[in-house]
Amino acid sequence: MNKAETLEKLYTQAVQIYERQNTISFPEIITGNVDALIEAIDKNKSIVSALVTSLLTKICVPNQDIRLRRVDFEGGYSARSLDTDITTPFFKKYFPRYANKESGFLTLATRERIAWTQIEGQALKIRRRNVKDSFLYILDAVQNNTVDASQVLIYLFYKLHVLSLQYKQIFDDAINASNHTNILNINTILAMLKKHFSFPVSSRLPVIAMYSIYELLLPVFEQYKEKILCPLNVHTSSDKHGYGDIEIWNADNTLFEILEIKHNISIDRNLVFDVVKKSRNTTIKRYYILTTAKDNFLSKEEETYINSFVLSIKDDTGVDIIPNGIFNSIKYYLRFVSDYKQFIHVYTKNLIIDANNSAEVRDFHISEWENMLKEHSIE
Repeated sequence: MNKAETLEKLYTQAVQIYERQNTISFPEIITGNVDALIEAIDKNKSIVSALVTSLLTKICVPNQDIRLRRVDFEGGYSARSLDTDITTPFFKKYFPRYANKESGFLTLATRERIAWTQIEGQALKIRRRNVKDSFLYILDAVQNNTVDASQVLIYLFYKLHVLSLQYKQIFDDAINASNHTNILNINTILAMLKKHFSFPVSSRLPVIAMYSIYELLLPVFEQYKEKILCPLNVHTSSDKHGYGDIEIWNADNTLFEILEIKHNISIDRNLVFDVVKKSRNTTIKRYYILTTAKDNFLSKEEETYINSFVLSIKDDTGVDIIPNGIFNSIKYYLRFVSDYKQFIHVYTKNLIIDANNSAEVRDFHISEWENMLKEHSIE
């Protein structure tokens, strides 16, 4: 049995335990430490991926010290290669919300040259102490044959499966609420979005709102004929590639229009300078800088300077840089949406797609949006 088949087998066993409601008792040393990792997985998916890779190695190569996960360690091995080839594709298949884009070994917490022993591992850049302790404790216990690596993985997959089902129920409820919502006007939508964007860790939500509008309007506007709306990139800095948060490309695979969206950050000249650098020597025609900040610009003087500067840039390079408040833009674009329910449904759908594919949209974001939808239910 190869490594990929081993993960598949353990995942199947975990699902069977759930479906049969088997009362298999796992040791406290497993449940307590795995639970600590699962509770913090939204911000520590690379740690969980690294743990899975390490445990898989111990199952397939019992004599390997799994704490030495680099080839430049004496007696070490390449955990990153295994993570890239086996673990990450496995997570993308079964737990896409917690899958890394390429590998879990690209973050500062996992890539440093530190052996994952109980002593040396204390230097790992993991913010939550209980997460670091549980991660190192499991590795040490498996390496010293205190617990079985297969049992740890089965319990971990069991917990992830349960978590996935819980999210699915939340997502299904939100979609159902969007199908029974009666939105009367643009101001209602703007009020809902402002409230939604005000929740904690919500910087991804404005991006999804603008993306949803573009999804509706690209087929309608002549200027976007034969243009391509690219799928949203992962928003986290370690994974993100590209020119902006939302990208529209020409049919010949060249850039056409970019949107960069700031959350609670007023626009200043440095943001505009960065856009000028990024758009230099490209085919970009328009570059929007949109913000949710109440004061769209850092000051009146800054706004005056920026407005004058972007005019000179348009004159010199042909690139139209458009700094604006996001709510002004949403209000303008929604005028061209024939049925406001369309936007509500597409925004809800995209929230769920994003929540399924990354941990940036949290379960409470979906639940709070569902509550707002229910306030406008036609039932």
